[in-house]
Amino acid sequence: MNRTYGLAALAVAGVGLAVGGMAWFGKDTALPTENVAQAEEPKKSPAAPPEPANRAAPPAGGKGDHAMFGGTNGRNFVNLVATGFSAEFEKSEESPKLSVLGKRVKWKEPLGSRAYGGPTVAGGKVFVGTNNENPRNKRDRGKATDDNPEGPPVDKGILMCFDEASGKFQWQAVHDKLPGGQVVDWPNEGICSTPVVEGNRVYYASNQCQIVCADVAGFANGNDGIQTEKYKDKADVDMIWVMDMIGELKVFPHNMTASSPLIVGDLILVVTANGVDENHINIPYPEAPSFLALNKNTGKVAWKSNLPGKAIMHGQWSNCAVGTVKGQTLAVFPGGDGWLYALDTQTGKLVWKFDANPKDSKYELGGKGTRSDFIGTPVILDDKVFIGTGQDPEHFEGVGHFWCIDATKQGDVSPEVVDDAGKKAGAVKENSNSAVIWHYGGDEKRPFAKRDYAFGRTMSTACIIDGLVYISELAGYLHCLDAKTGKKFWQYDTKSAIWGSAYYVDGKIVLANEDGDMLIFKHEKEQTVMDEVADGSAAGVAAEKKAVADGKDSAAAGKVGRDANDDSIKATKEKVAAKYLLTKIEVGEPIRSTPIIANGVMYILTEKSLIAVSAK
Repeated sequence: MNRTYGLAALAVAGVGLAVGGMAWFGKDTALPTENVAQAEEPKKSPAAPPEPANRAAPPAGGKGDHAMFGGTNGRNFVNLVATGFSAEFEKSEESPKLSVLGKRVKWKEPLGSRAYGGPTVAGGKVFVGTNNENPRNKRDRGKATDDNPEGPPVDKGILMCFDEASGKFQWQAVHDKLPGGQVVDWPNEGICSTPVVEGNRVYYASNQCQIVCADVAGFANGNDGIQTEKYKDKADVDMIWVMDMIGELKVFPHNMTASSPLIVGDLILVVTANGVDENHINIPYPEAPSFLALNKNTGKVAWKSNLPGKAIMHGQWSNCAVGTVKGQTLAVFPGGDGWLYALDTQTGKLVWKFDANPKDSKYELGGKGTRSDFIGTPVILDDKVFIGTGQDPEHFEGVGHFWCIDATKQGDVSPEVVDDAGKKAGAVKENSNSAVIWHYGGDEKRPFAKRDYAFGRTMSTACIIDGLVYISELAGYLHCLDAKTGKKFWQYDTKSAIWGSAYYVDGKIVLANEDGDMLIFKHEKEQTVMDEVADGSAAGVAAEKKAVADGKDSAAAGKVGRDANDDSIKATKEKVAAKYLLTKIEVGEPIRSTPIIANGVMYILTEKSLIAVSAK
């Protein structure tokens, strides 16, 4: 069982040492209702020149491509295209209860020592973010030493492109580290952004706090766009344009820039990563944008918003989601203050905001607090938003909240508001304009429960299919909930930290963890309640009550209750596993991303490899 959380990050996670204090902006902090500024055109970032008339036509996107984080702009990890994916794998020689990828591995390519960005599969190519611990170019090594005659790898951020069919390496984007050190560009994390592909363009956020538009073909069709790339070997990236968010917009990325861009028409939407400094108290540039829209053809700013401004608690490493609600296209941005902000995609105007934490919650650096922001990405589906709260994994486990929110409202749609006009200034009251449809998580008060909260902090994005929500949490649990009511059906403990998300394909739910296990569950539209916490609590209470009636003292009766609770939990776990768990595959390398299927092939991004797995 492994629930350790190392100094690492991923495409949707930020990392920071738990040092120093943190100023908390709590229930009495006034949040701006709108803080959107039309931006001037960039003056320093390289802009794209006009494309040549003989420019090659964009590659045709396959119906089964996975072209962005979440697969669609709504970010729901559901694949309704792929069929024929088998849960049958070769049995492990070590244990008949375990499986291995075995002969189903189509190809496997080495990456750096950490990889979180991707995979993105589109137009016959696969894109992943990693670091430079396994250099593809001798240029990217240091001076030779006695211990390393080839020269040690130089720390850089890397985006790699592979051929989808064969796994053959095509080209890479190489980005130097920021000079500001680990507070803005954490060592050895590489590129943590999951790219988005549209036609012959791939867009991603670099470790240098840039948004980059590149040619999917690399330099194979010549040097298009800007001509000022630092690295121009045959296998280097062909950049079309670059937006430097530090130089142009004064963004201060805390630890890393990890946003996975999203395309809406001619706009690229991103979360900038603006955050606190190394002391974890001061926000160097609260006026810098947190949410940003760029023209996808030029990289010029369309609009920007510095919500949440001075209320940022740590960093901002999540992603936005987009959906059409009552005829209006909304972009839902997770803020570093623990609020969700729904903005009009074309103007950046605020439509609604939602505080995802109780008003009496408090943020404390290091994970002891009860107020969180977001690592997971919101999902927009059927005029609703689904999202869970979480923190930097260095803050470990803690209380979390998972929400289903009505996206059709306007204004402050939080569950509670501060009653500044009432008799008790600053008192909290229910919000008559609340958009809460249901809430899962918060305090767990049932007797004999193993922890004091029902749902923990999550780095995961929801998977919603057939009226069910599958959401995992950092502590390693997968929860199955009713999408209409939030009622819990069951949970499963994978016994290792989960950084990725549950993924639906062909009647199955796929989930991977930090131990390198990939689990495949059976999805059923009709669910049976098998709640181990409820069952265990009821059994414990009944057993304790009987023990007291039989004359046992309180200590002895309590032990009887705890034993009965444990036995009941074990029995319910076995029922859940027997009904839903199809197979557990030992991949053998830590997985801090979400396995996906594109064009009939599964792609698993481990910490150091990209693995293509056949459907059968």
